[in-house]
Amino acid sequence: MLVTTTTALALRCPECGKIKYHSLSLFSFSAQKTLRLSCACGTPLLLISTRDRKVFYFQLECLMCEGKHLLEFFLKEIWSGQVLNLVCSETDLDIGFIGPRDQVKKCIANQERSLQEMADDLGYTDYFANPEIMYEILDCLHKIAEDGNLSCQCGNQQVEVEIFADRIELRCEGCGSSGVIHAETRQDVDVVKKIWEIVLKPGGANMMGIRKEGRSRRRSKK
Repeated sequence: MLVTTTTALALRCPECGKIKYHSLSLFSFSAQKTLRLSCACGTPLLLISTRDRKVFYFQLECLMCEGKHLLEFFLKEIWSGQVLNLVCSETDLDIGFIGPRDQVKKCIANQERSLQEMADDLGYTDYFANPEIMYEILDCLHKIAEDGNLSCQCGNQQVEVEIFADRIELRCEGCGSSGVIHAETRQDVDVVKKIWEIVLKPGGANMMGIRKEGRSRRRSKK
C-alpha cells in the first residue's frame, strides 16, 4: 500500500494576485509547531497548525472576501492523493487547492477565465491595434508575473501594468521606474516569448532571456 506523505498546495496572493505553489510534507509537522507560508512579495498567506498530526487547522488570508478563514481538516483529507478545495465561506468560491501537483494545476487552469474572454466581455477587443497579438503578449506577461519574475530594481514586487492600444507600459509605484512592451506585430510576440524575467530600472527595463538584437527596438511615443 502506497501512503502519500507529500502534497501540493496552491493559493492566490490577496495582495499581488499571483498563484503560489507550496509543497506540504507530513514530516514537516511536529507537536506545537506552526507552519507559516508567504508569497514571494512578502504577504502572509497561510498558517497551518496541529497538536496531534491528526487534525490540522488552516488560518488563511482570503482574496475573495479580503478576510481570514479558519478551516479544519483531517490528515487523511490533506494527504489523500485527491484534490481538496479550500473554499471561502462568504462567497462559496474556491480560494485554493491541495492535492497532486498536476491535478492542482488543472484546477487552477479551469478556475481562471482567459484574458481574451474578459476583454471580450468588457468590450476591449476593438480598442487594440491587433487584439490577437495583444492577448498573446498579455498571456506571456501573466506567466512571467506568476513565476515571480516581474519586479523593480528597487525591490518592489508591485509592478503596475497599463494597457494601451499598441503597447503595454510597466511602472513601479515605489520609485517611478518604467518600461514599455510593444504589442502590434508578430515580431513583438516573438520578442516577448524569449523573455523569462523583467526587472524595471530608471530609464527602462532589463529583459532577461531576450535576444541581443531585440533590445535595440524602437521606443514608444506617449
